[in-house]
Amino acid sequence: MNLKRRTPGRSTLLSCLFAMCMVLFVASCENEKVETSSEDEALNRVALKLKEAGFDTSEGFRKFENGYLVEYDMFLTEAQIDELVEASQPPLASGREEHYRTNQLVIATPRVLQVYMDAGFGSYMQSSFDAALARYNAQGLGLTFQRTTNSSAADISILSFYEVSNTLGYSAGFPSNGNPASPIRLNTYYYNNSSNRADATTVIAHEIGHAIGFRHTDYMNRAFSCGSGGNEGDAGVGANHIPGTPTTPSANSWMLACSNGTDRPFTSADVTALTTVYPSRTIPAGTSAVYRYYNSGNGDHFYTTNWGELGGGRGGYVLEGIAIFANTTQASGTVPVYRYYNSGNGDHFYTTSWSELGGGGGGYVYEGVAFYAFTTQASGTAPVYRYYNGGNGDHFYTTNWAELGAGGGGYTYEGVGFYGYP
Repeated sequence: MNLKRRTPGRSTLLSCLFAMCMVLFVASCENEKVETSSEDEALNRVALKLKEAGFDTSEGFRKFENGYLVEYDMFLTEAQIDELVEASQPPLASGREEHYRTNQLVIATPRVLQVYMDAGFGSYMQSSFDAALARYNAQGLGLTFQRTTNSSAADISILSFYEVSNTLGYSAGFPSNGNPASPIRLNTYYYNNSSNRADATTVIAHEIGHAIGFRHTDYMNRAFSCGSGGNEGDAGVGANHIPGTPTTPSANSWMLACSNGTDRPFTSADVTALTTVYPSRTIPAGTSAVYRYYNSGNGDHFYTTNWGELGGGRGGYVLEGIAIFANTTQASGTVPVYRYYNSGNGDHFYTTSWSELGGGGGGYVYEGVAFYAFTTQASGTAPVYRYYNGGNGDHFYTTNWAELGAGGGGYTYEGVGFYGYP
């Protein structure tokens, strides 16, 4: 998050993506021609990579320490940028200022995240840190945030750095491998023992929001909160609209790209976004998470209870979160969900009906029982809707009717496949 850019007669600062930064433009008074340096060439090369991944490099992009600051406050190494290029998806064609999340989220909820705050920060910042954690915990999410004094055990670390510049801070990125991004860094040139900035709690909450997978609510048009700027792009990490959140500008959201330096507690739309992405969960005994992945190369959706198969995503597959919770051994009322694979089109197929494919057929190889589910709705379960795309052969399963409804995007609705715990 950044503070607003200064304009004549104003004292607000520009806020941005993960922490807070501003761009300092340096004008040369010399008329002599300057040869392009190797540093300039490297910067241009990285800029091209970022554009390929979907980033806007027209402002807020510069070399910083052993990496690059992108869109003012996203800190990425070149290796991370290369990964984003590899995983990049085509940018969304349209949209407004809404609540968005990345493709990857923190998984295995309910989960307690240990968060460390650099002990070098003074009492005001420590109190602001506690207030930020309390804001999240008050929502009853599937994630709980807990302060830890052990930096080595922290899931998210908030650290300090010092630089006499307009860079207020930066964050390391978005979730990967099912874990939150870390660290978040704040510039003690601004956040020190003699400053009591009103935006401190919101800034910390904002950066934690990025670390667990939330993008700016005005990512489609940063000018809404910043006064300038445009679409931040898909950026290779996804920008997925969160159902139930506004389709018009979301004023005062904690995830707006820029702030006016004031405190911004969660709005009602913010709460909807948080509780939709990380709902409170009580995992039924004997069940495990069924992880959902997507491969944009062949259009395949893949589901498994075995984290070791793909982990946080690999081989072209991106982790999209937890689809359902299901039994890994047969319980009363459940039946096997059989898993098949078609190497011809890369499709994975799941069914409770052995008669559909039996031991395999039609190009599909039987891979065993994926998990156990209900064929009629049991207490606490939800329908898992089944779809088929005749164009690429993909079978898709979701508990969220709003994703495809009665069908769309090439998918035909085939009914309820089975029932699982959402």
